[in-house]
Order: sequence, then C-alpha cells, then structure tokens
Amino acid sequence: MSSDPRFAGPWDDRLPDPVPVIHRNLDVSVGGLELTTLTREHLEYWVRCIELQRGNTFMVVARADEPGFIQAYRNSATDFDLEWCDAPPPAPSRQAVVNDEAQIVALLWAWLEGDYTELDALDWESVDRN
Repeated sequence: MSSDPRFAGPWDDRLPDPVPVIHRNLDVSVGGLELTTLTREHLEYWVRCIELQRGNTFMVVARADEPGFIQAYRNSATDFDLEWCDAPPPAPSRQAVVNDEAQIVALLWAWLEGDYTELDALDWESVDRN
C-alpha cells in the first residue's frame, strides 16, 4: 500500500473476505421504497423492516429483465405468506405459509440465486388472480 495519506484508514484496494454476492437490476419494493440492488445482508435488513411499515407489510422481489416475482407478506412477527410466480400477472402463482423470518430470507435469497430446491420443497397452494 502506498504511504499516500489519502489511502490511510479503512479505504484500501482490498475487498471484504468473503466478497458479498450482489444482485443488481432488480425491482424490489418494500415499505413503499424501491430498490434495485441487494446483498444477503441488505435482504436480511429489509425483511426485518417489513413489520415496521404501517399499511405496507409486503416485500416484492423481481428481476427487471425477467418475468415473474416472489413476495413475502408479514402476517405477524413470525408468520409470513410467501407468493411465487414464474410469469408476469395475471398468471397464476403459488402461495405457502412460512413461520420463520430466517427461512423467508433464505427462500428469497435462493430465488435470487436461481436455486429452487428449498422453494420446491414447500407445501404450495395455487393462487389464481383471474
């Protein structure tokens, strides 16, 4: 590292270890806020914030360039409805109940990662919006 004083302190050319995975070009809505980028840490934070948003207890996550979405609706401190749709509305979607905030984070992150193993293992009910 250079002895240049501009580079003193926490600002250097090293990334944290491990380097966080960043999902970009998203359409995320939570508590009336719109986001386009998430890390796992950000996702955990925003899921915790869902309950703080009066009248808006949803978090919707979609990719700007792909059809479909996944969303979590907080019913109580530990009870969520999770909805997953592979195509844009009004296509039918599936809904499951999840009773663990950490599991909601894991499921939303798995969807972002394209790993549907845990999602497929849930007991889904069909939701027809027509």
